[in-house]
Amino acid sequence: MLKIAAEGIAPRLVACCSMGATSAQSSCQRIAPQAAKATQKYLSQSQSLLKKLVIKDHYEFDQKVINSDNPVIVNFHAEWCDPCKILTPKMLELLENSNEIDLAVIDVETNLDLVETFEVKAVPAVLAFRNGVVVDKFIGLVDANSIETLIDKLKRKQQQKQ
Repeated sequence: MLKIAAEGIAPRLVACCSMGATSAQSSCQRIAPQAAKATQKYLSQSQSLLKKLVIKDHYEFDQKVINSDNPVIVNFHAEWCDPCKILTPKMLELLENSNEIDLAVIDVETNLDLVETFEVKAVPAVLAFRNGVVVDKFIGLVDANSIETLIDKLKRKQQQKQ
């Protein structure tokens, strides 16, 4: 995504620098803030995308959650679920500056075997994994403080482990 953003910006910057001196200066002054803003937007989106692991099947779940060195918060959600549309972005925001905890998102519609394995009865359902074991969970939309408490608990345990 970052490469696409850079490819879209680079031709404009080159074009503005090849114009006449006064024209190029005013054109670059107009485009440079747009370039900086677009690059910043794509960088922040790519950081968020790196934190969010999308699990598509049981094999990926084993690889990215069970065998993970980091604790993983697993979010069972559905596209039609309005509370899920609030919870997932909030969890991404709260985990944005945390390199030691990952967020895995599982669509309940396409992963029925995982839904059955973990006995998910309602969405959103959030399970916290450490070393392949469920260490905490909650169901439904909770406030930011509850999510932060879960994250802090996982961080403390991770720091004690090291």
